[in-house]
Amino acid sequence: MKRFDAILEQDIADYDGKFGDLIRQAPPLYRLMTHLLDDSSLPSKMSQQIIAAIAYFILPGDVIPEDKYGPLGYVDDIYLCAFVANQVMMETGSEEILDRNWDGNTPVLPLIGEILSREREMIGDKKESIMQYIGYDQLG
Repeated sequence: MKRFDAILEQDIADYDGKFGDLIRQAPPLYRLMTHLLDDSSLPSKMSQQIIAAIAYFILPGDVIPEDKYGPLGYVDDIYLCAFVANQVMMETGSEEILDRNWDGNTPVLPLIGEILSREREMIGDKKESIMQYIGYDQLG
């Protein structure tokens, strides 16, 4: 069975459309979530949010589905990963946990900042729907 990040890489390989620069960050953002989950310095109450972000990537019928929008459908997954990564950074009070677990070619902190600053452009008014979908208000 293929690793999910390999499936993501294959799925976006030829994509050159809207938000292409951010969509190409989907595999390393997914890996960031999986690496954070294994990081012993991650506050235990953050684990549920990390797991939700990982699951959201994998679920086919999310708020902006890839089946309908192709690779552009990953914008909500990417946004959620950036949101959760930012929450981890705020909870730990340090950027180091993100740097240590990042394997992408683009610096992680500016990337997260860019994604969060482009929230409206990327996901419109769908943030609340995304958070409801993962049950964010119920997570630790």
